[in-house]
Order: sequence, then structure tokens, then C-alpha cells
Amino acid sequence: MAQRRLKTVLSAFLRSLQDSRELASDAHQWSTTGVAGTGVTITVARKNLLTEQAFLRSFLAWETFLEEAFLLYLMGQRPPRGRAPFRFTFPPSHKMAMEWVVPEGRDYARWTNAQEVSARAARFFREGKPFSPALNGNQNVLWEMRTLRNAVAHSSISTQEKFEKVVRDKIGTYPANLTVGGFLSATVPHSAPPVSYLDSYLDKLENAARQIVRM
Repeated sequence: MAQRRLKTVLSAFLRSLQDSRELASDAHQWSTTGVAGTGVTITVARKNLLTEQAFLRSFLAWETFLEEAFLLYLMGQRPPRGRAPFRFTFPPSHKMAMEWVVPEGRDYARWTNAQEVSARAARFFREGKPFSPALNGNQNVLWEMRTLRNAVAHSSISTQEKFEKVVRDKIGTYPANLTVGGFLSATVPHSAPPVSYLDSYLDKLENAARQIVRM
């Protein structure tokens, strides 16, 4: 399969973020003013479920973006603006690059943990650039997003407890029966103009991606 260019990888990621924003916006509209032309509304529970799916889609797109950009940089590609990062290794093929990033004892490389990806970048690129600065600078946000992602994808006591901690850290309390979608739909306190937690998180993902692939 032909390699994609870094610009294409970033553009695809940004489109995924926009699709997620639009899905969440549609869900909000459908729960308040109804589905256009029908007058039919959806329940708040359904709106929250769609918001969770929008968030999950974005996080999966983030994982894909990190993997594709990492491998393309490892193959020597340069971003649309700026220089290619200094590499410590020179894989002879894209397939070989994919094999090299897999940690010993595992079948695949994980891209959900920002600290793990940053450490991987330090092994292959000088000062881990461009990944480590972007990931380390957004470490808390990315940890929160990973926690929310796990709470949506896995139903367990552990993921629920971590989700509740994120909520308490953000708003000081945990409302009974709050779902991940309900939290993501809520407005960030004191934000001006008002912005939802979902949009706040997606904005930070976009900024991090633009640090990694400069256009």
C-alpha cells in the first residue's frame, strides 16, 4: 500500500474532528428543537450516547494520526513547513518501520498512552521531536481523554472510578448517574464564549496535531 503524505494524514485527522463536532452538534439539536423537517426529538440519553460516539471517533482518529505520522517521520518524510526530525534509525521500508516501533514482547504498538508514545519518540528521534513536546505539553489533557475513552469502551469498576475522578477534578463533584456523554455535553465553567468539554478536548487535540505536523 502506498504511503500517505504527512499533509494528507493531518488533513484526514482534522476532517475526523470536524465530523465528530458536527455529530455532537446534530445530537444536541435533535434533543432540543428536533430532527429537521420532522419535529421529532430524541431523548437526552440518546443525545449523550451520540456525543460519546463522536468523542470515541475522535480519539480513535488521534491514535491513527499518531501512528501514521510517526511512521512517516521515521521513513524520513518532512512536514509541509519546517525540517524533518533527526532520526536515530533508518528503516529500509515502511513495513520494517512498523515492526521496529513494536515493543519487545508485544504484538503491536499502542498509541493511546501519551507518556508511552513520548518515550518511543525519544528512542527514534532526537529529543523526541516533534512528538514529545506536543504530548508532554498536553499530558494531563491526553490522560483525561484516555480515561474518558476507556470509560466509553469498557464497563468496569476501575474505568468508572477514574471517570468520576476526572469529573470531580473538573467540577468539584460527581452528579449521580452522570454519563461520559453527559459530561462531554456540559459547558466548561467560566468559558467565554461558552464551550462544551467535548469541543474543548477536540480543540486541544487539533492544536497538538498541528504541533506535530506543521503546515
